[in-house]
Amino acid sequence: MPEFRRDPITGRLIIIAAGRSKRPRQHGARNAQAHGELCPFCAGNEAMTPPEVWALRENDSHGDKPGWTVRVVPNKYPALENHGALTAKKDAFYESLNGLGVHEVIIESPDHEINMGALRMDQCTAILRAYRARMRALGDDSRWRYLLLYKNHGKRAGATLEHVHSQLIALPVVPQSAADELNRAEKHYDSTGHCISCEIVQCEVERGERLVSQSEKFIALCPFAPRFGYEAWILPKNHVAAFEQSTDEDITALAQFLKDFILRLNRALDQPAFNYVICSKPPHQSATRYYHWRIEILPQIARAAGFEWGSGMYMNAVAPEGAARLLRDAAL
Repeated sequence: MPEFRRDPITGRLIIIAAGRSKRPRQHGARNAQAHGELCPFCAGNEAMTPPEVWALRENDSHGDKPGWTVRVVPNKYPALENHGALTAKKDAFYESLNGLGVHEVIIESPDHEINMGALRMDQCTAILRAYRARMRALGDDSRWRYLLLYKNHGKRAGATLEHVHSQLIALPVVPQSAADELNRAEKHYDSTGHCISCEIVQCEVERGERLVSQSEKFIALCPFAPRFGYEAWILPKNHVAAFEQSTDEDITALAQFLKDFILRLNRALDQPAFNYVICSKPPHQSATRYYHWRIEILPQIARAAGFEWGSGMYMNAVAPEGAARLLRDAAL
């Protein structure tokens, strides 16, 4: 079973999941027939994955058979496993926890599509509906203290299978970086009476220099202190603490907005590999007043190197003002 281990010097929690070394890797099959034969995420290959836990299906189609639009399955090579209770061990100064959690894969299309920007708008909407449904379901379980939904798009971004998909992990602990962010947001609210993210949205709309795009409901911006070149955030304009609180109207609007941003990224940076993560209020925390959900999009243009690993700081050669200008100009 996987295991959480705490570094005795830094306090960092690390997941040791040796089983993930067995993951298959598939990029660049020569033709569509090869894709269909090799890819466990293509319709018709449902037996190659664990049984689905959720699916958006056509009327009367059977589970684990073709006829689905979006399909969610347990990860066959999970980072964490949902077995037993959370238990701690200590050996001298070495502390560990059993690797309790949930690790799911959201298969975003029945067809072998490798670029999210090429999906139809209704398919993008269905994907976000799947995100919301699974985050709501896992958030109802009192064992899970943090939910992380993320996409690795492209080999350079860590994707081992090229078929469009995302992943969702439920953790029994709140990661330290998320705990630090929650603490800073709460302190800002206590001292000012305002959500810091709401203030950032207002500031960036007014100034415009780091603004990429906006709609009635959402804004895309390059953050003031980005870790990576062309890093961008998508935030709701109105204060909403958790992604799972999104209405159907919000989901439809976000699908259009997110697809527009991915297309800008493809045009501006020639279809780069990228990661995105949904940062949402942790379940069972009373952070509704001061936490504001967002999507962070991280193009993999440059890699962290010696300075970053040695200092814990990031060095970014692309100013966010220039990055935002390039992405603004990439509109159709």
